This record gives sequence, structure tokens and C-alpha cells, in this order.
Amino acid sequence: MAGIRSIFTLTLVLLMNFAPAYAQKGVVDKKKLAVVVGGQALGTAASIYVLNEAWYKGYQRSSFHVKDDLKVWLQVDKLGHAYSAYTIAGPVTDMYRWTGLNNKQSAVYGTVVSYTFLSAIELLDAHSAEWGFSYGDAIANTAGAALFLGQELAWEEQRIQLKFSFHKVNYEPYYRDNMNRLFGTSLPEQLLKDYNGQTYWLSVSVHSFGVEWWPKWLNVAVGYGGEQMYGAFFNSWKDEDGNYYDANHVPRLRQWYIAPDINLSVINTKSALLNSFFDRLTIKIPTPTLEFRSDGVVRIHPIYF
Repeated sequence: MAGIRSIFTLTLVLLMNFAPAYAQKGVVDKKKLAVVVGGQALGTAASIYVLNEAWYKGYQRSSFHVKDDLKVWLQVDKLGHAYSAYTIAGPVTDMYRWTGLNNKQSAVYGTVVSYTFLSAIELLDAHSAEWGFSYGDAIANTAGAALFLGQELAWEEQRIQLKFSFHKVNYEPYYRDNMNRLFGTSLPEQLLKDYNGQTYWLSVSVHSFGVEWWPKWLNVAVGYGGEQMYGAFFNSWKDEDGNYYDANHVPRLRQWYIAPDINLSVINTKSALLNSFFDRLTIKIPTPTLEFRSDGVVRIHPIYF
């Protein structure tokens, strides 16, 4: 389910990242506001409908129920939910600014739209016998939305950005068939579905916190990821023929990172559209990185994706 959801979320984010240029602050254009509200409502409804037809329709319906999946994928998937809520809120906020609403109003509306979209998907989960409402997902969605809105209300800028990076994992033959089944064989599929290759970052603008001598373009980022996860809960699985494979002797590892990052939001061009894109692009630029693993190993990566 997470992969299908990610496809819709990523598509929505990419489309919204081409937000219109800002209008004059304090002068609300009701026609533009109607276009934005109507377009977002239609787009959200259409996305939910297509998602329901493409995925949930193939599974048995049920009454509202809860599923505890807080421990799956070492919580990497939960950071994906927080990232989605955070990333969608930015471009939607810019759309409301385009209508002439002030910064704080736009941020509130943008966050509400992002949170509502992801909450609607959680409700589809809650009424599917195969899945269920995940309070872990709901908490993560809330955290991502709160990270965005809190900074907009406090500073009217994102001093701490939630970012994403990915590296391709080359699995050993014993695990490869199962990994292909779970995560796909093409890079786009793996980008969206392979939790072993995903890293989520908090990128901090040191200069924005009053350190005047620190370069504006240079952030400090701390990241989190997981490795050697061959199933959601355990490193064991059955193939399509019912054959059982046990790799529980392989430890599932947590990874923490620290690295420099490029603050793209300080890039100013003559294009308001391009400036908006740089402001909201939440992809971590590959840089030298220091990695700490839960098995005690420390690694230095000349360049880490």
C-alpha cells in the first residue's frame, strides 16, 4: 500500500511545486481564490477516487478498525508520512499566497489541505479489511504538518526543512527475489517503495538562527534510515510457491547521519515561479556524510545519496 500511496503523493507534490507567482499581499483576488479552492478540491477528490479504484477496490471492505503497524520498517515508513504532509503543505501554501492571502492565512489553509488529503487516505485504510487505521501514520502526518505550520507561524520561513534522499540497494541473490517482489525492479518503483534505500533528513539553516558568520547557503542536516530489512516486521518470508525463507539471523539496522546540505531557498532568480520551486524543493543534495549504525559501526561516505 505504501508504494501506491507514495506514487500519488509524489505526483501531487511535483504538480504543486510549480505554484504560481505571489500576488500583491493584502489584496485578495476572489477569482483566483475560487480557482485554487475549486482546483484543489477537485484534484483531491479525483486522486482519492482513482486511488480507491486502483487499489482498495480489490480488497474486502470492513467497518472502521485499527491496525498497529508502528514497528514496521523500523519506522522509516512513518517518516515518509511526515515527509508527505510537510512537502505537500508548502506548494499549496504558495497557491493561496498567489490569491493575495497573507502568509499566515496561506500557511494555515495549505497545511489543512495537506493534512486533509492524507487523512482521507487513512480513512480508506480504516475501512479496508486488508489494512486498518494506523495511529502511527496519523501521528506522523500530524508531525509533518505541524513542522511546516509551526515554522510559518513563528518565522514565516522554513528554517528546519524535512528532506528526502535515496540510494539503490544491491541485494544478495538469496534475498533478491523477495526484494524485487516487495520493492520492484525498476528504479522508479524502488525509489518509492524500497525503505532500505530511503533516508529522511532534518536540514537546519544555521544562519537563520542568528549565526551571522555562517554561510546562508550551507545547512547542517541530520538523517535517519534503515538497512537489512527484508520484510515489514521480520527478516523471514514465503515466496509465491509457499516456500519459507528465514533470514532472521541478519540484524535489522538503524542508521543515523550527519552531513552538510545546500539551502536551495536562498537562490534568487528573476523568475518568481523558479524561486518558489527552489523554496519548496525538499530533496537532499548528495554531500559527504558521516553514518552511525545501531551495530556500532561508523562509516564515512565521500558522497551519500
